[in-house]
Amino acid sequence: MRGSIDRVFAVGLRTPTALFALLLAVSTHARAEAWLDAGDSALRSDIQYLVDSGAIDIVLTAWPIPSADVAWAIQNIKHESDLSTGQLAALSRVKSHLAVFSSDAFRVSGHASAAANPIVLRTFEDTPREEGEIGGTISDAGTRFAGRLAVQWVHDPADDLSWRLDGTYGSVRWGNWLLTAGALDRWWGPGWDGSLILSNNARPVPAIALDRESSKAFESPWLSWIGPWRLTTFMGMMEQHREDRDHPLLFGMRITFRPFGNIHFGSVHPLRGFEFALERTAQWCAEGLPCDWEAFWNVFAGHDNEGETVNPADEPGNQLAGWSLRWASPWQSLPIAWYRQKTGETIDLHSPLPRRTLDLYGLETWGSTKKGLTWRVHGEFADTACSPREGQTEPEWDCAYNNHLFFVEGYRYRGRPLADSLDGDAQSYTLGLQLDTRESWTGSLLLRYAQLNRGGTVPDSRNTVAPEPTNLRDVEVTLAFPMSTGKLKVGLGFDQRTVKRTDQSDNTVRGYAEYVHQF
Repeated sequence: MRGSIDRVFAVGLRTPTALFALLLAVSTHARAEAWLDAGDSALRSDIQYLVDSGAIDIVLTAWPIPSADVAWAIQNIKHESDLSTGQLAALSRVKSHLAVFSSDAFRVSGHASAAANPIVLRTFEDTPREEGEIGGTISDAGTRFAGRLAVQWVHDPADDLSWRLDGTYGSVRWGNWLLTAGALDRWWGPGWDGSLILSNNARPVPAIALDRESSKAFESPWLSWIGPWRLTTFMGMMEQHREDRDHPLLFGMRITFRPFGNIHFGSVHPLRGFEFALERTAQWCAEGLPCDWEAFWNVFAGHDNEGETVNPADEPGNQLAGWSLRWASPWQSLPIAWYRQKTGETIDLHSPLPRRTLDLYGLETWGSTKKGLTWRVHGEFADTACSPREGQTEPEWDCAYNNHLFFVEGYRYRGRPLADSLDGDAQSYTLGLQLDTRESWTGSLLLRYAQLNRGGTVPDSRNTVAPEPTNLRDVEVTLAFPMSTGKLKVGLGFDQRTVKRTDQSDNTVRGYAEYVHQF
C-alpha cells in the first residue's frame, strides 16, 4: 500500500494550475520572476564572466538560480566605472535580461518551434525535444509570491503527451528562502555539455522544492569563511505508469559554497574562484517499495545498500550521490577554469565517498574584445561507465542509471535519462565556443566525438541513445537574434553514427527554429 508521504506529494504536485491562480490573485507588481531558468547558455556565460572576473560573487553551478540573487549581486557592484569593456558588456546584457522580468511583473509571452530530427544529445542549451511545439506563458510576481503558468502543445510527442505544463511554477518567499511547487528544469554541476546527476535532458519532474534565495555569505566571523552558499532540496513525482515500478518519488538535495575567498597573498586571492558542491538524488516510495517516514530516513541517511546497510526487504530505493568543483584562476591575465564532477551509484560504507563512479572533467577560458564581444571556449570529457570493481580493470557495464529495483526505466523519466544525455557506458569528448555581442546577438559551436554504449548487454533495450556500441561524430551550430518583440533562435547540426559491430554508418542532418514573442 502506498504511504501517507506519497498522498501528500500527489495532491501538491497535481494541481500546479490552481497553485498559480492562487499566487496570481495575491501578488503585487513589485518583484521579478523568482527564477532564471536552466537552458540559456548565453546568459549563463555572461553571469559566469562576471563571477570569474570578480565583479560579483555568487554560486552558479545549480540551475535554476534565483533571479534576486543575481540582481542583489549586481546592485552591490561598488565601482562600475572600474569595470573592463568585457565586464560592462556582460553586465549590460544581464541587466537587460533581468529588466524583462522586473519592468512589468505581469508578463505574457508565446513561443513556437519546428525541428527536423531533434537533438538527442542535449547540452545545457535548451533546444526543442519534439518536431513541433507551440505554447504560451503568463507570469506575475509580488513582494512575497511569484508564479508562472506555461502551457505547450507538441506534435507527435515521444511520451504520447501532447499537452504539457513544463515551466509552470508557484513560489513563496519566506525570509531568505523560496518554497516552490512546479515543473522546472534542473541542471546540477559545472559542465556545459552534460551533468552526471541531474540535467535538463529529460522533461522536468513536477516537484516541491526549498531553496536559499540569496547565496550571500554568513555575517558571523565564525561562519563567514564558508563564503557564498546555497542549499536546494526537492521532492518530485515521476510517471504514474512505468514498466518497472509506478509513480516513484524523486528526492534531491545539493549544497554549494565558495569558501576561503578572503584568503589572500598580497593582492591575489587564490581560492576566490573555488566553488564546491555535495549533491545527491534518490528514487524511492514507488509501487512495491516502503513509503513511510522510516523509509525516507533510510534514503536521507544513505541506508539503502541491499544487504549492507539495510535488509533486502527494506531497501527503499535507488540513490546517486557525488560532488562537483570548479576553480577559476585569480589572475585576470590568465582567464582559465578547471572543473570536475564525480557521481557514484552507491556510497562507500566507511567514508562519505561515492563508489561505482562516473566522471566528468572540463577546462574553459574566456575573454572579450574592445567592442564588447565576449567569448568562452570549453573542452569537456565525460565517462558514464561505472568505475571497475575492486580487483578488476574493466568498467562495470550496465551499471550507470540502472538499478535492480527500477529494472527497466531505471534513472530515467519519460524515456530520457535524468542525468547525462549520453546515457550509460559512454565516453564523450567535446569542444565548444560561445560568442555574445554587445547587441545581444549570440552564437555557439559544438564539436563532439562520443563512444556510446561501449560494453555490456547487446542489444541493450534500456539504453536510450544506442542499443549497441556506436561511435558518434557530431557538430552543432546555434544562432540567436534579438528582435523588437522577441527573440529568434535557429540551429543546425550534423552527426555520423557508426555501429561498431557492422561498421555501418548513418548520417543525419538536423535543424530547428524557435521564436519567442513578448506581448
